[in-house]
Formats: sequence, structure tokens, C-alpha cells
Amino acid sequence: MFLTVHGTIGILIGQKITSPWLAFILGFVFHYIFDMIPHGDTKAPKKYYNIVYACLAGIFDLLLLAFLIIFISSQTDIFKISVLFAISGSLLPDILQALYFISREKMFKFSKKTHDYFHNLISQNFELSFAAGLIFQLIIVIILTKIII
Repeated sequence: MFLTVHGTIGILIGQKITSPWLAFILGFVFHYIFDMIPHGDTKAPKKYYNIVYACLAGIFDLLLLAFLIIFISSQTDIFKISVLFAISGSLLPDILQALYFISREKMFKFSKKTHDYFHNLISQNFELSFAAGLIFQLIIVIILTKIII
């Protein structure tokens, strides 16, 4: 899933859970739960599987998340420490994954294997096309945003 989806899930968790650390843990856990849902990214064209594209895509995705946070905060109060912790927890698995891809550091290998396990649990047998995955994730963000607001 895109960081925008995971971040939006984090906002929702942080709104509902007042304990920052519980919100962080739930954000982290829900990252893996949502990554199990087939979402088309394994069908991305192979030419995009390089560090430059991944970094640019990540930056673009974080900018989208920032704009979404600004939009949501203009509609409802989300400035709570539990929201910040939940967003952080929901993004952490992808941050660790990125650190592994950039550095190939052994300390991130377990995180990569865990991430890959959950990410491929269902999508190894069933996966959406890349275009359908984009649309599916957009629909999830819209639904979650409606719930939050």
C-alpha cells in the first residue's frame, strides 16, 4: 500500500485510541494487515524497480500524505499526540524496508523478511493489476477520509 493509505489508517487509529504507545503499536500492526490485501504494486513495471524511482515515488507519496493531513486537519481536529504516534507506527515498516533497500544493512533484514511475508501472503496467489491497485488504494483513502471527517 502507499504511504498515504498507511498514514490515513494511522490518523483514524490515533483519533480512536488515546494512548500514544497503543496507537503506535496498532498503527504498526495495521500496516501489516493492510499490506496483506492485494493492491497491485507487485504488478508495477519492472523498470520502476530501482532506487531512484523508489525514492521519487516515496517523496511524492509523502507529499500526498502531507496534503491529505492538511486537508483533514482543516475539517477536524487531528492534532493529538496519539495521531502522531499512530501515523509513525503505520509508516515504520515501509521506512525500515526503504532503509534496507538503500543500505542493505543486515540489521534491517528481519524487518524486510517480515514485511515481504505479509505483503506476499495473499498476493502471491492473487494480485490486482497495477492500475486496479491504484484505483483500489484511492478508494480506501477516500473511505477512510470520510470516516475521519
